[in-house]
Amino acid sequence: MKNEDAPSIGAMFKFVFGTVLKRRWLLVLNVLALTIITMLQFVLPQVEKYIIDKVIPEKNFSLLVWTIIILLVTAALLAIFNFLSTYYMTVMSQNSITELRNQLFGQIIRQDTAFFESSKTGDLMTRLTSDINNLQSLISANMLSVVGNMFTFVGVLGLIYYINWQMALAVSVTFPLMFLVYRIFRTRIRDAFQRARTTQGLMSNQMQQTLTQIDLIKSYTSENQESTRFGKVADANRKNMISAGFNQAVFNPSIDTINYVGIAIILFMGAIFIMRGDLTVGALVAYISYVAMVQAPIQSLSRLLNQVQQANVSFGRIQQITKAEPVVIDAKDAVEFPGLHQTVNLQDVTFSYHDSQILHGVTFDIPAGKTTALVGRSGSGKTTITRMLTRLYDIDSGEIDYDGISISNIALHSLRANVAIVSQEVYMIDGTIRDNVRYGRLNASDDDIWEVLKLADLDSFVHSIPDGLDTEVGERGMRLSGGQKQRVAIARALLKDAPLIILDEATASLDNESEKAIQHALDNLLTNRTSLVIAHRLSTVQNADQIVVLQDGKVVERGTHQSLLDAKGAYAQLYNAQFE
Repeated sequence: MKNEDAPSIGAMFKFVFGTVLKRRWLLVLNVLALTIITMLQFVLPQVEKYIIDKVIPEKNFSLLVWTIIILLVTAALLAIFNFLSTYYMTVMSQNSITELRNQLFGQIIRQDTAFFESSKTGDLMTRLTSDINNLQSLISANMLSVVGNMFTFVGVLGLIYYINWQMALAVSVTFPLMFLVYRIFRTRIRDAFQRARTTQGLMSNQMQQTLTQIDLIKSYTSENQESTRFGKVADANRKNMISAGFNQAVFNPSIDTINYVGIAIILFMGAIFIMRGDLTVGALVAYISYVAMVQAPIQSLSRLLNQVQQANVSFGRIQQITKAEPVVIDAKDAVEFPGLHQTVNLQDVTFSYHDSQILHGVTFDIPAGKTTALVGRSGSGKTTITRMLTRLYDIDSGEIDYDGISISNIALHSLRANVAIVSQEVYMIDGTIRDNVRYGRLNASDDDIWEVLKLADLDSFVHSIPDGLDTEVGERGMRLSGGQKQRVAIARALLKDAPLIILDEATASLDNESEKAIQHALDNLLTNRTSLVIAHRLSTVQNADQIVVLQDGKVVERGTHQSLLDAKGAYAQLYNAQFE
């Protein structure tokens, strides 16, 4: 996915708080708690001033006790409302972030095949986890309090000008300095974190690739090579994080220094006013507290810069996915799958991939209830045709129809629900044998599962293991042999009971003995069904009702096994080459 210009901060907040507004009562409760917290914080300096200017000079112990009680009650109330704010903010934050993550996951899995071919798995995982987590900082008590503190800023700023306009004017000089520092570092920190997030995505992708190809790495003893590759990406991420940390390390102390300058100004001028008798010590202490309340919104806004910039970088990466639209979509008047009682017809089908034409005017039909074999050398376009039949891609021109209904007018979900594919690469979920067999039909009973396991010649094996259907297959089915995984895939296809079966090199990776054992299961699968069989070993398709021969993306021959041998054309050459 291509990088785009950084999105606006406003667009990011609109995106995130769109989920927050669905639970307005939580937002109202948090705003109310934060308002009360602000009011209580306003009271505390007044209590301090009262003790210093009134209670101490009068040496009134009883009044001191009552004032301290008021102070402690105020502090206790402050703690209670801080707890409520923090807790309900966490509830609101987790609800919203979970909804955003679910929305993003749904958006990803709705994309078509081309999207996943151009995306890195590790990078998508980073967007679903770390990038979404970065947005969570926007829905926090600190972030929400910034909005409330802006009102406090205006109110207290007016108050300190009313109390002593000279000191207020002097300390106000520091405010533009804080905003200047903010503007200088805003772009620097955002760009640094952008580079860091990019390299983090590369690092995640490298880890994912390594862990899923561990057998290849072990067999070629390339551990050192892979460690070096990962080390380079990790080092790039380290440098980018250090760069971001450097800007952050300069930014935060700069803001603190400006605040200390403001306090120094107040202490200097306040001391002069006290010496002149124009100000009391208690009033100066309260004034310093109020100045801190004025500085707090600016300071907190500045300190949240890093979080906002990180979140904005993550939002930009998330936005690339939310804006992505699948190319293969349902027609407006899409209909349900019409059934398969006559034929699947391909007429003059062409298809190009990355400016390279793969299929050139392919024409043939797949008669209902018959087995059609598709053969040809590697790269001739066999697997591409299977992808056309399920609309993983759309054809460039020509027509594919099921019983006379154009494939482009059939709803995608209905189309794919009526096609079962068993391929050379068996996909297994990390669950039990039961989970994998009934993956395409979740409401299937155990009796249904045992029935298809028997047809797939796998029931004896499952009965023989202690946990039976509850046996965990492991990640990618690593606890099963290749033949056992293939028969699980066959059982899954049998349970789906789809009108069209596609076998894409289903036995190519098996030895002769395993292939013979599975052939019986395949025969059960294909009985009385319309099927398209792609086979590398031509001996396995001799009994097909028709054989279609592809060469360089074109149909060059059609017929039965014997008629094609007698023709002594492309099929005969392929067949004889396997036995030379």
